[in-house]
Amino acid sequence: MNRDPHISGVLWSSAHCLDNDKDLGMHEEAILEEAAVSIVIHGAVYGVMMLTPHDLEDFVTGFLWTEDVLRSPADILACEHESSAEGEALYLQLRAEAAERAETRRRCLPGGSACGLCGVPDFHGLQPFPPIRDGRRISCTAIAQALQHLCAEQELNHHTGTAHAACLCTEDAVIVREDIGRHNAVDKAIGAALRQGWRSGQARLLAVSSRLSFEIAQKALSFGIPTVVAVSGVSSLAIQLAQNCGLTVIGYARNGRLTVYANAWRLARSSSRPEDTGAPSVLEMPRCARG
Repeated sequence: MNRDPHISGVLWSSAHCLDNDKDLGMHEEAILEEAAVSIVIHGAVYGVMMLTPHDLEDFVTGFLWTEDVLRSPADILACEHESSAEGEALYLQLRAEAAERAETRRRCLPGGSACGLCGVPDFHGLQPFPPIRDGRRISCTAIAQALQHLCAEQELNHHTGTAHAACLCTEDAVIVREDIGRHNAVDKAIGAALRQGWRSGQARLLAVSSRLSFEIAQKALSFGIPTVVAVSGVSSLAIQLAQNCGLTVIGYARNGRLTVYANAWRLARSSSRPEDTGAPSVLEMPRCARG
């Protein structure tokens, strides 16, 4: 396969194409890159993740944040990237406290692009989170705008039809990141936000192009995001976690329709009056460029 000279994360491969019984011959097809990425902390392998090797510093920052290794992006003192025939490697130096947390959370097995909790040594990833206490509401218009950003800014998916995307929104900023793995896309978006100076609890909404599983709800909680919207469905464990932690989770967000599985009070509808919920300000997000 040949690497696209203009778009990171895209390769080109020859493919034999058929249309029913009609032979269409050989064509060059855009392929989304997937690679093994080794995260090495102070010389020891923390984990090997399968992902699209694009926006790697965003990924490792967000991934280690959602793993509760980082408490600040400044916990990363140095990050070096090396490529080889086998894959990619990120060599990190962390502050002492973060390095100690990494040692206790080290993964035992590779994490696939479809699995966010694979390789964790115990059930620490299933421990309860403190509840979301953000009482602000969000409008259906703001959700629709976030979904428009999610669709419009998927460069890798537009070329390959293979990438997942995650969109983080505040009142005045939007960040979109893509990856072959849905949870990796969320890690990249959170990492990009941290590297741009966003604080935990600043993002008001996370929109994902995939289903909403436990691991995505967990990552949203780790960054204090009160509302998560998925284009596809929501898993049972994600709903349970959301109900326990005050997270609003919405599935099947398509063509103006929203299916709210937990904490629907956070949505402000055009028919709502302030006295309906007693909650403060409604979020209306502007159309913003990609961060």
